Amino acid sequence: MSRFKFAACEWTFPCWGSTAVRMAHEAGFEGVQLGDVGAVMHAHPLRDKRVQEYYLEAGAKYGVEFPQIHLYTLGHLGFYRSPFDSPEGKICQDIIKNAVIGASEMGVPAVIIDSMRMNNPAKKRHALDMAKFAVKVGADYGVNIGMETDMTLEDHFAFLDEVGGNLKLCFDTHNPCMYGTGYPPDMIRALGRDRIDHFHIKDNGGDERGFVTVETPLVEFGTGVTFFEEAAQAVKDIGFSGWIVSENMYFQPALKRDGDCVEAAKRDVAALRGVYGVD
Repeated sequence: MSRFKFAACEWTFPCWGSTAVRMAHEAGFEGVQLGDVGAVMHAHPLRDKRVQEYYLEAGAKYGVEFPQIHLYTLGHLGFYRSPFDSPEGKICQDIIKNAVIGASEMGVPAVIIDSMRMNNPAKKRHALDMAKFAVKVGADYGVNIGMETDMTLEDHFAFLDEVGGNLKLCFDTHNPCMYGTGYPPDMIRALGRDRIDHFHIKDNGGDERGFVTVETPLVEFGTGVTFFEEAAQAVKDIGFSGWIVSENMYFQPALKRDGDCVEAAKRDVAALRGVYGVD
């Protein structure tokens, strides 16, 4: 058995739900990191037994695992940066708790919170409070909590140490390049395997000066400027084993050059298998 497994985020495909599960399977991925299907805006679909059954049936049909639920909607709402007792903070807690309970009911081992754009001390304080809440709820229901962030290496250590409770990282190798917070391979080696739950992988073509921004195009793995091969070597160097999760958006024109998002995803699966030495 390989020490690495490859998954895709549900939102990398043009449709969510069983269609995304089938596309991931056809591309050669072994897993799908689920989104939260709209969370509070759709009455927490992953708490609905029928929705749970549909996902689990699709996973069984296509031989696809669900290693994490990522709070995609919460990341876009940004309420984790709001005061804990504010209306937005209470909605954030509601999203986290329902996702954790849904994960426990579906047998999904981890829930991932998105702690991005914490660009002042107040936002960092609020995100710390929310992360502590998530870890406590996760412990109550037997679900691990991971965090994706755009912080510097030093802030990663400080944040993890203050939260405690076995909080781990969803380390996105693209984020340090876009936010200018460090060189991903060095950060991976410094953090070590015990602080990382799994990795998000994207590659980016950059602009004419080599800068990575939200506007620059995602590209096939190994063809961009976000250190795909170097980051993979760092992942291997720290002895990590587990999930490597693609977050390349296969519906974007720069990736879907032949008009087929599954074929685009297949090329990335081949690149992942090659760089991580998986037959």
